[in-house]
Amino acid sequence: MPQRPSHHLRLALATATAVALTGGLLVCSAATASAAGSVRQYKADFNGDGYGDVAFAAPYAKVGGKGMAGYVAVVYGSSTGLNPAKRTVVSQNTAGVPGTAEAEDSFGEALAVADLNGDGYTDLAVGAPGEDVGSDVDGGSVTVLWGSAAGIKNGTSVKDPAPTAHDNWGKLLTAGDFNGDGKADLAVGTGSSHVYMIRGRFTTAGVTGTAQKINLPENAEYGADAMKAGDTNGDKKADLVLTYRIDDTSDASGSWSKGVAYMGASSGLDTAMSRPLNGGTSIALGDIDGDGYDEIALGNVFTKEDDHTGTLGGQVVVIRGSAGGPINGDAPMAELTQDSTGVPGTDEANDGFGGSVSIADTNGDGYGELAIGVVFEDIGSAEDTGATVLMNGSSSGVSRTGGRTFSQATTGVPGTAESMDYFGSDVLLSDVNKDGRADFTIAAGFENEGVGAVTALLSSADGVGTSNSRSFGPGTFGLSRTYGAFGTGLLG
Repeated sequence: MPQRPSHHLRLALATATAVALTGGLLVCSAATASAAGSVRQYKADFNGDGYGDVAFAAPYAKVGGKGMAGYVAVVYGSSTGLNPAKRTVVSQNTAGVPGTAEAEDSFGEALAVADLNGDGYTDLAVGAPGEDVGSDVDGGSVTVLWGSAAGIKNGTSVKDPAPTAHDNWGKLLTAGDFNGDGKADLAVGTGSSHVYMIRGRFTTAGVTGTAQKINLPENAEYGADAMKAGDTNGDKKADLVLTYRIDDTSDASGSWSKGVAYMGASSGLDTAMSRPLNGGTSIALGDIDGDGYDEIALGNVFTKEDDHTGTLGGQVVVIRGSAGGPINGDAPMAELTQDSTGVPGTDEANDGFGGSVSIADTNGDGYGELAIGVVFEDIGSAEDTGATVLMNGSSSGVSRTGGRTFSQATTGVPGTAESMDYFGSDVLLSDVNKDGRADFTIAAGFENEGVGAVTALLSSADGVGTSNSRSFGPGTFGLSRTYGAFGTGLLG
């Protein structure tokens, strides 16, 4: 059995990010979310055939002999679900894509989907935060890969509005119509204490709307950790949710996490209407209680907010949406650990509960289910094999009945529960077979010692099941089975 890595290294691998802990740095990939509110998260249909597609990355894969250069992949949906035989793989060595695959670019470390040029096909925005831009080491880049009847092809760079103000342009990405003008906008994270909202529409010639700089409420030396968009107040303008870490000398790790929501407005994101939130390492937005307002799920793999030591198994806090926006306060919709009523499993040290989260309706009842990655869950003698938890939605919020767990030890789920697979490093609820119910796609970012793999489960009127499930990795695509974190950043 391979040597069990430290907790913080396990977090890095589970979230498929380049995490360093010098000075309290935590670089965390944007978590996946799917919303059922009045402004639905953009559906990924890159080839316009009506079936939902799934995009992900292998940001640490070797490309053209360059370590950690990275690539992205799209698997297209069909009447029988995701079809690994129908796919597109793109790197910076692909014809029509700007740049060149270089060591430590981490192409694909951040992803976002939306129809950015308004042609009816979903486009894929890709961040490469480690890219050197001329003499600017780790300046970072953002590339839009364009959807078409043939799927994604060709690409255009998105200009950094202030390259001297930060590094790691493209560290985080999410899309939303933040000003309600009917055009998709793109939010871009950096390695500094600010992000940018780039107004749409985007063109293949590289023209975009103006950029709005959004400063974090407090200094976060390494920038935002996670970022996602959705509509928490039902005004048909997307809101932007961020988490970030601040220095905290009372905490043994030297830093701690906070969150904030910026409300969408006709002029852009209204920074005067920021809402303080719980912190976390993953974010999802979606309508759990069916009232038309998106809830915010904040996963935190470290521990509860009142005990920062990193010894507990993780937590997910769900904040209710309303006509006035997110309701945080003293009584969130749900505050979940594996010791909570109705949550499968047991709260154990460093389980990684909340390492990833996603929200969408899996059974067609109008309420969004909440999927949670338990990234470091031990099963039998398999350490850190990983698991997922699926909680039902209801008119009152997260239901405490009917919660289920899926892992590679579950009957019908492909594969075997092995040590350090990190099954659940990314989770995605999205409809890939056009039956109106969200299916469940799960990444195991460290399967086969860091190669990575993706498992696809289909849903029915009874919710997620294991019949006709599929699993695939880079070998299925005819690619090298080497370290790369295949499956990072699932979006659909």
